[in-house]
Amino acid sequence: MKTKKFSIRVLAEIAIFAAIAYVLDLFQGIWFKGVWPNGGSIGIAMVPIFVIAYRRGLLPGLLCGLIVGTVQMSGGVYAVTGKNFTNEFMQVMAPFIQVSLDYVLAYFLVGFAGAFAALYAKGKDFKTKLIWIIVGTVIGGTLKFLAHFAAGYFWLNTSKPFAGIDSGSMLFSFVYNGTYCIPNIILCTTIMIIIAKIAPFLLDVDYKKEAESIEEDNDNEVQQA
Repeated sequence: MKTKKFSIRVLAEIAIFAAIAYVLDLFQGIWFKGVWPNGGSIGIAMVPIFVIAYRRGLLPGLLCGLIVGTVQMSGGVYAVTGKNFTNEFMQVMAPFIQVSLDYVLAYFLVGFAGAFAALYAKGKDFKTKLIWIIVGTVIGGTLKFLAHFAAGYFWLNTSKPFAGIDSGSMLFSFVYNGTYCIPNIILCTTIMIIIAKIAPFLLDVDYKKEAESIEEDNDNEVQQA
């Protein structure tokens, strides 16, 4: 019963933070619509994923990111047609691979910041915790950028020049995706530092108190039964 209760609590938190991330992504997408012709925006949608990743660990962080990336597609996607490939297999698969990289995998990888949750929790002082916040958020954000960068391969020769760079090279993908991903990494890392400073309870879970609370709930259920 204790494990089940705990799992429900964690799943509820994942769902809540995923919903917050999705709404933030939706608003920033509306705000920056048209700035990047093939999609892209600047905002703090990664922050809720980072929070749950540090709060609950790697798997919850990855699951939260997976949910956000999957639900994000419900609002529409920017997808290639695959016509620029001569191989018939790639013509069919290109849109699926590109969309998977740009949406599902991109946000899924943000949750990788949770790999540093234990190191953050073990930090004996704020400076040490701060280091692991920065490391995790920068790596999570960079992995998201790399997913978008890889997806850029499928956009080769399918888009208008961006910042004076022709879409026929991967430099186009690097510059295009870097112009919004890098600001996102900086912005979200800054927000996470602020959260760690003024609202550390969002990142630190007192598992002892949580276990006691679950045990108390279990006792109440037994008494009511």
